[in-house]
Amino acid sequence: MKPPPPPLLHLLLLVLLLVPASAFLSFPKPPTAAATTRLDARRSASPLTPKLTFRQGLPADAPLIRQSMQEARMNPTFLNPANFIVAEQNDQGKEKEKETGLTVAGFGQVRPVAGANERVWELASVYVLPSARGQGVGSQIVAKLVQGFGSDISSKAASPRRLVLLTLADTASFYTPHGFSVLPDPVRAEPRLPLWLVLEFLAGSVVARLSIGPGTKLVVMELLLPEEGGRGGRASRRR
Repeated sequence: MKPPPPPLLHLLLLVLLLVPASAFLSFPKPPTAAATTRLDARRSASPLTPKLTFRQGLPADAPLIRQSMQEARMNPTFLNPANFIVAEQNDQGKEKEKETGLTVAGFGQVRPVAGANERVWELASVYVLPSARGQGVGSQIVAKLVQGFGSDISSKAASPRRLVLLTLADTASFYTPHGFSVLPDPVRAEPRLPLWLVLEFLAGSVVARLSIGPGTKLVVMELLLPEEGGRGGRASRRR
């Protein structure tokens, strides 16, 4: 018997490993009321958004990325450091990296979706280290990823590319200011989403309900980019 194709293998591994966890999510589950109060207090104490330095992910970042995904119970697959950007900040109160004098504040990636011939990409694995939370670091990371994606597609005369993400419905508002909109029906969306992403959405929906609660909803969001010639975004083509 031939082994199943790689995407199916990944799906099976995800389901087996993460049924008790809230995986398949590009953003952690919403904080509790107590956690929200703590974050609000930290924002009041530190109203200034930190100045971040961004760099390309390196092989040396792989252990931190893997460990962070495990601790946050996020999707532990497709973690190629080359797809990541890493946000660093200068913090005098913490141990610094020897070479750069900066500490890692968080990271995120834009990765190609399997089976889409690099026409559909997924924003995923957005993570902020605990010491840097409540300061707008996550929003800066998402903005940088979106900016990089937009610059990349505008500099290449290739077929149109799409940027999507999976997240909890309760955290969708985090991505809306960055240009993302919820797809009403990911399974029947037009243009069609890649099969792997649809399977990830369906499996993730089950996992989220089992691990968080029966009322938990997973959503797919897509970045709305203007078409050439100023003819509006993809939203006008959705049904």
